[in-house]
Amino acid sequence: MKFKLKILYYCLKIIFLPRFKSQEALRVFQAKKMTHFAKKTLTKSKYYQRFFSKNELNWEEVPQISKKEFMHSFDDINTVGIKLDEAMKVALKAELTRDFKSEINNITVGLSTGTSGKRALFLVSESERAQWVALVISRVIKPQLFKKQKVAFFLRANNNLYTSINSPLFEFKYFDIFRPLTELLQELNHYQPDILASQPSILLDIALAQKNCTILINPIQVISFAEVLHQNDKQTISTIFGVNITEVYQCTEGFLGSSCKYGTMHLNEDFICFEKEWIDENKFYPIITDFSRTSQPVVKYKLNDILEIKKNKCACGSKLLAIEKIIGRENDVLIFNQIKIYPDLIARRISLFTDSFMKYTITQNHSNQLLINVQCLEEDWIETKANFKIGIESILRDFEVKDIELIFLNNLEEIVGNKNRKIISLVTQ
Repeated sequence: MKFKLKILYYCLKIIFLPRFKSQEALRVFQAKKMTHFAKKTLTKSKYYQRFFSKNELNWEEVPQISKKEFMHSFDDINTVGIKLDEAMKVALKAELTRDFKSEINNITVGLSTGTSGKRALFLVSESERAQWVALVISRVIKPQLFKKQKVAFFLRANNNLYTSINSPLFEFKYFDIFRPLTELLQELNHYQPDILASQPSILLDIALAQKNCTILINPIQVISFAEVLHQNDKQTISTIFGVNITEVYQCTEGFLGSSCKYGTMHLNEDFICFEKEWIDENKFYPIITDFSRTSQPVVKYKLNDILEIKKNKCACGSKLLAIEKIIGRENDVLIFNQIKIYPDLIARRISLFTDSFMKYTITQNHSNQLLINVQCLEEDWIETKANFKIGIESILRDFEVKDIELIFLNNLEEIVGNKNRKIISLVTQ
């Protein structure tokens, strides 16, 4: 009951957030929130305490960080005294056992590989979980009077954060995408969800199963997250289910944005400050400071995603920044004789066996061949190659894919301005 009351509390707070009349009003709001965040949260972080002088934070001295620095300073950044080694053991155990009730001292611990393929841990307190649920209810899944809605979440890994949706308003069911798609479709058909949420590549498979009458479900809402939703796939999924697609911009670093009723993605600037590293006049890398996070502060954190600003104003009238599209999270599905393996499954499996690389790409040139190009230190190459081989072979074995040639290279070149794609399929699907 205490947790449900917290959700209600945060729902009310969101309802009474200001309706900003201008970008200037939004900036004033953010400035006040950032000042409060610094005094109430960053003073408890060993990492950020050194940037205070006379109880004031010198924002100019606070460094910009990436995932690498964020993980390297994990112990000092978080405010709840959790150590990286302890948290990683808990998260990896949850991943391997598929039992995702992973907590340390009532703090939820989650593992993510993101689009870089590198491990990242996130910490979320009970209050932060309640706030996340309230924000999702407010901006993504709308409650219906006198009806408890069934939510089907297709995820590579479950977490207490997601199961927090369970309430008198919503029934949450986790579908583990490591399981065969045929089993998941059968279970989904039996469940008959009101809300269907997954990454686009799986949504497309579910939609095609619906089209082929393998399943017959009637969701009133379809939610896309974790991958780029291409326009043609969006149109296919939307047409088959007869609903508009809700897009969510959610990553390890937080709930960053969602689409409004007009289909425009708006960033959650009333919870997160987005600085911009411009690529050209329309595209930028976001550098985020989440002034709503308390357990694991996210401050001046540069994301690898490239965002393109919407040129025309959105008809919804929101002053929150409107995004035309998210660029750079292009992931392909590997196909072996009609058996599909989704890209983030590969990334997550590799992360269980090795972290001794900078970047990598796995390219499917032919139906029976994978080219694995790893960027790592020369002295780590032999061990890293061996661990990559173990990880990839283990997931191929899980899917009963045989006779695949693995070719390893250690000459990955970076192109300035381009985002590294981990998984690239050149096989016709």
